[in-house]
Amino acid sequence: MRRRVRLQVAAAAVLFLSGLSYFLYSVHAVWQSPQSADASAVTVLIDPGHGGVDGGAVAPDGTAEKDLNLQIALLLREQLSAFGIRTEMTRTTDASIHDQSAETVREKKVSDIHNRMQLMEETENCLFVSIHQNKFSDPSLSGTQVFYAPKVTQSAALADSIQNSVRTLLQPENDRQIKPSDNSIYLLFYAQKPAVLVECGFLSNAGELQSLQQAAYRQKLAFCIAAGILSYLHTQQGR
Repeated sequence: MRRRVRLQVAAAAVLFLSGLSYFLYSVHAVWQSPQSADASAVTVLIDPGHGGVDGGAVAPDGTAEKDLNLQIALLLREQLSAFGIRTEMTRTTDASIHDQSAETVREKKVSDIHNRMQLMEETENCLFVSIHQNKFSDPSLSGTQVFYAPKVTQSAALADSIQNSVRTLLQPENDRQIKPSDNSIYLLFYAQKPAVLVECGFLSNAGELQSLQQAAYRQKLAFCIAAGILSYLHTQQGR
């Protein structure tokens, strides 16, 4: 039994390192290409979902989605910045970004969403990446899934790149497919710039929740998202 576990761990390590090697090669190619200035001019607007009065989904043990979103988003900013990608964030603390005039919880949530949309609209040469967690009544469901803005052509390519990166580097059994957003995801449905929402995992799945609560796993997940973004930029430069 122990030998089988060791083999599984070793196989996972080989898979991750293989993917890491490919990613680093892609990053090198991006910055060596004549169009590298175009990649460095991009601003990735990282959006940790919810915050403040809006806790988002809550796990059975009380873990709030908003906290995991922020932790992963901050790691993503750190990793993208290390590769020279300009980043901005919609929030960096546990706070809603609603107008001061908003009084009720509903008013604060509506104002918060509108202000996030305004930040997206005002950020030049922007890729919008929103970080969220999933939850469902069936506790067996698991796996990262990326949704994309249906009205912006490049959004699907960005979503696909991130989904493939997560599958290759971290979740080889994840067979989830990217999906266009409907109007229930306001920021994506009305986006006029490349925009995606990454549902990192299911808070309703005990095993996945345990992983998401581990700093090392969050670091890997943020790395996978960063790898997907870099791979997308590499592909776009080749066009």
